[in-house]
Amino acid sequence: MLRTQLQELFDIIELDEYHSANVLAKQLGVSEKTVRNRIKELKVVLKEHGGDIVSKSRFGYKLIMTDEKRFKSFLKEESEQYIPETSQERNQFLLKYLIELDDYVKMDDLSEMLYISKSSLSRSIRSVEKIMNQYGVELERKPNYGIRVIGDEFDIRRLLCTYFIKRKTFEDVRLENEEKLMWMAKHIHELLVKYDIHLTEVAFDNFTDYVYVGVRRICEDHFLKLDITNFSEIGIKERGFLKELVTAIETKYNVQYTRDEENYILLYLAGKQRIGTAVENDYNFVIREEIDQLALDMIATIKQEYHMDFRRDFELRMILNQHLAALDIRTRYGLPLTNPMLDQIKKEYSLAFEMALQSTRVLTEYYQTNISEDEIGYIALVFALALEKKDNVKNKVSILVVCNSGKNFLKLMKHQYERSFDDYLDHIYVQDIMGLEKFDFSLVDYVFTTVPITKEIPCPIFEVGVFLGDNDLMAIADLLARGSGNVLRKYYTPERFLTDIQAKEKKAILKEICDLIVEQEDVDDGFYELVLEREKYAQMKYGNKIAIPHPNKILSNYTFVYVAVLSEEVLWNDEMVRVIFLNL
Repeated sequence: MLRTQLQELFDIIELDEYHSANVLAKQLGVSEKTVRNRIKELKVVLKEHGGDIVSKSRFGYKLIMTDEKRFKSFLKEESEQYIPETSQERNQFLLKYLIELDDYVKMDDLSEMLYISKSSLSRSIRSVEKIMNQYGVELERKPNYGIRVIGDEFDIRRLLCTYFIKRKTFEDVRLENEEKLMWMAKHIHELLVKYDIHLTEVAFDNFTDYVYVGVRRICEDHFLKLDITNFSEIGIKERGFLKELVTAIETKYNVQYTRDEENYILLYLAGKQRIGTAVENDYNFVIREEIDQLALDMIATIKQEYHMDFRRDFELRMILNQHLAALDIRTRYGLPLTNPMLDQIKKEYSLAFEMALQSTRVLTEYYQTNISEDEIGYIALVFALALEKKDNVKNKVSILVVCNSGKNFLKLMKHQYERSFDDYLDHIYVQDIMGLEKFDFSLVDYVFTTVPITKEIPCPIFEVGVFLGDNDLMAIADLLARGSGNVLRKYYTPERFLTDIQAKEKKAILKEICDLIVEQEDVDDGFYELVLEREKYAQMKYGNKIAIPHPNKILSNYTFVYVAVLSEEVLWNDEMVRVIFLNL
């Protein structure tokens, strides 16, 4: 849609008939210089829609069609006079309109264009300004002139890429050029294949959109200035890719790329590229020391927060390094990233997402900026893979074998169990009946005995033959393969299940639970304060009215979980909660 000033010019300039700048200026009531500036702006718009304005000395200017079909389609759209109806549509329209406007525009003209009151317009402008400010872009106000957008071109493009492409709102303001995007996507894909450069599907879509925004801005004579002299992350094949892509775009759209504009493409390519292929165990890339240290610090945070030690997981470390190499570029240059799977990742991999959320505190401190949820979602996938591998490893159990046939036979039985069930067993203890009196049953998950046991013991008991037959071997193997049957009982005990919490507010509830923990468990008196300290960090929202608080460091040499079921819901980190799992 043409803005009011260009619409006025478009309405009076005629197809295939010259008019001088002087005549046009008188009809519009402006200076000849203003007419020439508006003609320049109008030419840019018309060239995208099959039209143009040509000039001839001593004759003036006239309108021509370069593509009749596209131009007539453009005229039809203009005649329909698209007017945004809802406040959201109006804000989207104003944001895009003001960004692409090279001059001041008066509030009266905007009100007239959108058919809204000045008060409604002012509210929309304030909303738009808040969005702009997030990207370092501002609105300048000048008496008798109106408002205009000011900001670095790089920041303006960040805004366009993030706000419009991520929200898919180009269509809403009728500025999408599907034909141009399809052409660009086709050529980029062909060149990526040719130069063996790997992008995920999401990264490919985003990269295509970024190049598209760059071309639009260049066509409108908006060029970048980047303070970048070298990319250590860019190699020969990436530069070959760039050369061919730029040549194709320059030929197609009759534009000229500057060195900074080329670097803009390389910057986004480096920020999106998948370095190495984890699925194929391709770790043939250079690991920067500072990036590897960030990965190690993130893994150390996971160990501290969740008691999970991934320090020896080489694959996790390499995949994390690969991801952080691209994240480093995106974060340092403020490149936007979209993650269309974010909601699904939160739902399907909630633990991995919380681990990513907490570990990225390392990145926040290093880069001195917040890490977006989109980025955190991708990091969560890295930890989800590590957790999946961990879950696939068989959970080995410890057993006690009881026999009254003497020490030598006990040794023989231990050897038989080790040989038959080594894949399932962590440790094997052997005892006779007398030895059960002093045995610590917390060390084992099952008891296998060749003699009746009359005393009560806190483990499942299975009577077996002295010599294991085929049926015994199959039954025991099936049992051990299912893992320990009393795992939950190690962590959840009756005294840790609370249904009589009296407090009605978050801190008071935590204090009541923590006081009980200090009384019943082997923890420090400062347990409550450490739980509150942990609550200051970003929190994963689990939904289902559940909260999972815990202290910010390890305070015990064993794991336990306290479950509190509240009599009524309470507000907890912006959500209503009814069940609390406080774990260590």
